[in-house]
Amino acid sequence: MPRRSMGVSCFVLAVGLLSGSAATAQQQRGAATVAGNWRGVASAPNGDTEIVVLAVFMNDGAYAGFVSGLIGNTVPLASVTVDGGRVTAGASVDTDLGRVSVRYELSLNEDGNVLSGSQHVGLGALSAPFDLKLKRRRRGDVPQPQVEQRLGYFLGAWDFDYTGGEFPPLSVGTRSGVVTFTQRGDAPFVDGVVAGEVFGERYDEQIVIGYDETSHFLVFKETRSTGTELLSVADWSSPIAIDFVTSPVEADGLVYQLRRVFSMTSETAFRITEEFSVDGGPYRRLGNGVFTRRQ
Repeated sequence: MPRRSMGVSCFVLAVGLLSGSAATAQQQRGAATVAGNWRGVASAPNGDTEIVVLAVFMNDGAYAGFVSGLIGNTVPLASVTVDGGRVTAGASVDTDLGRVSVRYELSLNEDGNVLSGSQHVGLGALSAPFDLKLKRRRRGDVPQPQVEQRLGYFLGAWDFDYTGGEFPPLSVGTRSGVVTFTQRGDAPFVDGVVAGEVFGERYDEQIVIGYDETSHFLVFKETRSTGTELLSVADWSSPIAIDFVTSPVEADGLVYQLRRVFSMTSETAFRITEEFSVDGGPYRRLGNGVFTRRQ
C-alpha cells in the first residue's frame, strides 16, 4: 500500500509546484480557462472506477496542481502543461509494489465546465488506460489537506520513521527517532535537534529552519553528525507541500544533490519523499519518511 513516507557557494532554488517554463500569452489564456478544481470518475475498460479530484492553477507564469485519488493518495503534479483548452499532466507515488505513475491528457469542452480525456496509470512496464470525465468544482469543495504556511507549524516534538538507502553524504539510511523544534527568540527561525537510531546505534543531527511569511521564502539547513551540511531553499506558497532542492555537495570527487517534497497532511503529520542525483545525472529514489506530532 502507499508509503509516503548550507556550506557551499551555489544555491539551487527549488520552486517545486510553482516551477515551469514561462507561458506565452495564448497559454496564459488557456490556464485562466482550465484553472480550478475538478472532480469526476475514471473508468477502466474492465469496469473498475475511481474518484479523481484534480486541481490546476497558475502562479507567475508557472503551471502547477495536485491530484487526489492516485492509489488513495493526494500528490503534487510533477508536470502540468496547458495549451489553450488542452491539459497534459503527470504525477507519481511510491507503493509497496513500486512507483506508480499517472498521466492525464484532457480537453476542455466549449462551456468550460468539463475536462474529458484519458488517465494512464503505470506500474513498471504495465499500463492501464482509464476514460476520465471531470466537472468543475468550487475551490472550497476540494477535500485537500491544507495547513497555514507559518514557522510555528514545526514547533514541538515529532516522532519520525524514515525508510531508505544508506547513501553518504546525503543519507545515513533507514532510521527513526524524535526531532524537537524550538523558537529562536523573536527571529524568524526555529532550531531542531534530532535524537535518532540507525540499526540500533544512536545518531544526532541539527536542523535550522528559517521562513519569511511575506515572500514565502524558506531555508532548511541540516548539520549531520559527520559534519556534513545540507542547505535547501524553497518557496512555501502552497498550503499542501514544500518542494526542496539542496545545494550541491562534493564528496569523493563526486557532486551529489538531494531533492525532497514535504507533504503536509494535517497540523499533526507530514510526509517526506526524497530523491538524489550524482554528477548531474537522473534523479533516483532515496527514501520516504513519516513525521507525527507528539501529543
